[in-house]
Amino acid sequence: MFGAQTEYGRLKRVLMHRPGGELGCVTEATAGAFNYRRPVDIAKFQAEYDALAKAISDTGAEVILLADVLKNDPDALAYIARRPNMCYTRDLAVVTRGGAVLMSMAIKGRMGDPWVIGLAMEKLGVPVLGEIEPPGLIEGGGVQFMDERTAVVALCDRANEAAIKQFCHLLLGKYLDEVVMVPVPDGEVHIDGSLMFVDRTVAIGHRASLDLHPSLVFRDGQRPRRIWFSDLLEQRGVELIETTIDERHQMCINYVATAPLQAVGWQWATRLSDEIRSRGGKVWTVNGAELVNGNGGPHCLTCPIEREAV
Repeated sequence: MFGAQTEYGRLKRVLMHRPGGELGCVTEATAGAFNYRRPVDIAKFQAEYDALAKAISDTGAEVILLADVLKNDPDALAYIARRPNMCYTRDLAVVTRGGAVLMSMAIKGRMGDPWVIGLAMEKLGVPVLGEIEPPGLIEGGGVQFMDERTAVVALCDRANEAAIKQFCHLLLGKYLDEVVMVPVPDGEVHIDGSLMFVDRTVAIGHRASLDLHPSLVFRDGQRPRRIWFSDLLEQRGVELIETTIDERHQMCINYVATAPLQAVGWQWATRLSDEIRSRGGKVWTVNGAELVNGNGGPHCLTCPIEREAV
């Protein structure tokens, strides 16, 4: 079984990649090319990653490791051994009820990486529904599901309208009723830095980023509808827990939900975790002091394969 068309349906299977020696490719000279803040302490990076994977497993999800899936493919393993961003599996594919959509990466340090995820999906019995092709650029961190039939995509530093049109062509009228394009401020690379759905009726977000420009709602065969994103949330009955700009900069929004109002996030996102708990939810927290040097969070490090429908 496959399909993960919500952010908060109970997580059943998730594809992750435990980083290994490829982290050694990140040096003072190459850190920028791979979007790392600096070279990392590999042992600490792995230890924090293992704690994250255990927290996700403790919620009841099956954690599937990329290297295990591809253990009999020497070409894929040789490729992974020199790609230090492979642990950010979220960005490489989005798994819908129709199959996986492979993304199109915006930086050279990640171009080509969806190829490996495509191999893994096929071995896991998940058909590849399609692939976003250049000049279209979009990454999985720029896509979220508001509900089973509505996707939210960011027009951001790593996504362009050409890719969003391809995404709509693949999914609208088949697996989705609506695609909402949210133009976020310059400098933001993904929507998961400004928005995270943790329940059908609860989201966490930075309102100023989400409402800087009007959003467009695409439906198959119809002209786009223009609306402010916070107004759309209100119309859908979604409460927005507002974040500060500091919380956004510290990636506090970057939770991975494992069930409605249940999530795994960073230890330092204390206020937002308390907000989830105050609504009857549960939060597992992990230390990511070394992991954040790769400029990603728990959401970025997980590619859901299967969630229960909500």
